[in-house]
Amino acid sequence: MTWIDGLLIVDKPEGITSMGVVREVKRRCSIKKVGHIGTLDPFATGVLPVVLNEGTKVVPFLEEEPKEYEATLKFGEETTTDDCTGEVVSRRPWEGILPETIHGAFQAFSGRIQQIPPMFSAVKVQGQPLYRLARKGIEIERKERDVTIFELNISRILLPEVTFRVSCSKGTYIRTLARDLGKHIGCGAHLVRLRRVRSGPFSLDRSISWEKLQSLSGRDELGPWVITLKEALKKLPEVVGNERSVRKVRVGQEMVVRDLSSEGLPAFEKGACVQMTSTEGGLVAILRSVIGDTDVTTVHPDTVAFRPLRVFRSEDRIQNEGYA
Repeated sequence: MTWIDGLLIVDKPEGITSMGVVREVKRRCSIKKVGHIGTLDPFATGVLPVVLNEGTKVVPFLEEEPKEYEATLKFGEETTTDDCTGEVVSRRPWEGILPETIHGAFQAFSGRIQQIPPMFSAVKVQGQPLYRLARKGIEIERKERDVTIFELNISRILLPEVTFRVSCSKGTYIRTLARDLGKHIGCGAHLVRLRRVRSGPFSLDRSISWEKLQSLSGRDELGPWVITLKEALKKLPEVVGNERSVRKVRVGQEMVVRDLSSEGLPAFEKGACVQMTSTEGGLVAILRSVIGDTDVTTVHPDTVAFRPLRVFRSEDRIQNEGYA
């Protein structure tokens, strides 16, 4: 069996936790290290990026914005969880709400807004996730957080439900958005459906369905859906290292200016992250620049240019350890 590094975009079904998806990928495909990016609630569906083996090292360097969702809220009821999985805690009449009132409320929540995270969330207070307190019936004060709603468009009004599409920043709770929209109008609301269609550069068109994932007999069959590390990091400037510089970086040493080839050197700023590849095209490391590209010709050849942040396994090492 082959060793697989990269990302897998799973179309998560309803009723399964994000960690449940991770466990299924790990078990079914016999992959040693598996993680996920951006938790989806169990009742939510859609894009869940899953990182495989060396892919776990690139998580801090991946784009996670914008997040895009298709969602439906229901007016007239508030719940303990702000969605359909919680108990109804209040009911108010929704009849008579005018379409222009709904459109005005949605406009009010576009742009930069503040949200109070729900108690049933993974947000930590003093090191403890809020959902653990919520399960004990404990509610504590939470601080407002700034989030950004890039786009918020109504798709359909069929009262008491409204279906909409939202593009937002990382950390935005769509459950909270639905609750706050209901409060703004005055009748309360909660979320009844949620589907993530995009997370940063990753969308449903590259996803593997849950049914297809469960039909696989091993990791050798994952190939058509795996996004390589180099593709996932394609927005990072690329520095191609020669044999000597690659060897240095693989053992954690810094690259100095004399290690750089002036031919094909990309534009980069001081403090920026770049990806280093070998002449064969494989990903070697993610580096942090100590100087900018305009400094290369003016500083001493022994000046440190890059420091390694993440170093990736070589193909030779993988084969020597028996993973091929």
